[in-house]
Amino acid sequence: HTQPADPSPLSEPPRPPPYITMAMTGITVPDEVAAKFTDFKLKRTDYMAMFFKIEGDEVVEDESLHVPKSADYDAILEKLDESTPRYLVVDFNYETTDGRPADKIIFIAWIPDTCKIKDKMKYSGTKESVKSAFVGIAVNINGTDLSEVTAEEITAQCNKV
Repeated sequence: HTQPADPSPLSEPPRPPPYITMAMTGITVPDEVAAKFTDFKLKRTDYMAMFFKIEGDEVVEDESLHVPKSADYDAILEKLDESTPRYLVVDFNYETTDGRPADKIIFIAWIPDTCKIKDKMKYSGTKESVKSAFVGIAVNINGTDLSEVTAEEITAQCNKV
């Protein structure tokens, strides 16, 4: 009687499970939230900045914090709370190093050092899922205190890209 053939050394290694489009935290970005971002990116909203928060197991708009196009950048900084993490997208107008006006869509993960450790972990662990749901972000900024999200700092980041 014959023995089964040895598996070929060229056989494929086991494959990892399929990628799940959910943060490791289990928090999802609903399609309607991604659609809101798309409208924002295409300048179909009245906002210069839109804020998002984690509520339950979903990322939702935090409409109470949105900043209108008519405001200046400092209006965004005034909405950032040292104890409350948020994600925000900013339609940022700036001047290039050679003096031309330009604008880029900026994603800021506002996760202050002073917020609760549980919130910090939840927002840090969900950030990549939000970034991948929001297609068309030009610059990503991780803000842990206000010095990292000033207009000057963001302009510098825009001019690096």
